[in-house]
Amino acid sequence: MAKAKGGEGEVAQAIFNLANIFAFIFIVLIIASKQMFQSTSVEVEVPKARVIEADLEQSIAVSIKKDRTLYFKDKQVDLQTLTRLVKQAQEEYKSKNPDAEMGEQLVVIRADKSVDWKTVLDAIDAVKRGGSKRITLAVIKRTT
Repeated sequence: MAKAKGGEGEVAQAIFNLANIFAFIFIVLIIASKQMFQSTSVEVEVPKARVIEADLEQSIAVSIKKDRTLYFKDKQVDLQTLTRLVKQAQEEYKSKNPDAEMGEQLVVIRADKSVDWKTVLDAIDAVKRGGSKRITLAVIKRTT
């Protein structure tokens, strides 16, 4: 590449380098976001939806499998145990984040798409009894 007058070639090279850095950061963020969404090893086929809006920072993962088994992170639990563990997690979050309100930590419920709504609502109720104020349901973004 021929060098232009007044350092324009250097400016073009700097912009090209900057674009490469942004492309690299973008790719890393895409890979990291997928790993953050799958914060548990429990296999669940979640339904698809048009919109996904959830902040997954330090979220609590609750999963419901096809057979209606309930998991807190990777541990199989019943509804009463779920309530207790969510309360403990919320208290721990509050102690580490004194400016946060009790129940502020996000709970992400991942339910298999074949699970009936009563099971999902029972899990939401158990999470609410544990003191959570921020609850969201995980879905996969629809492409159409």
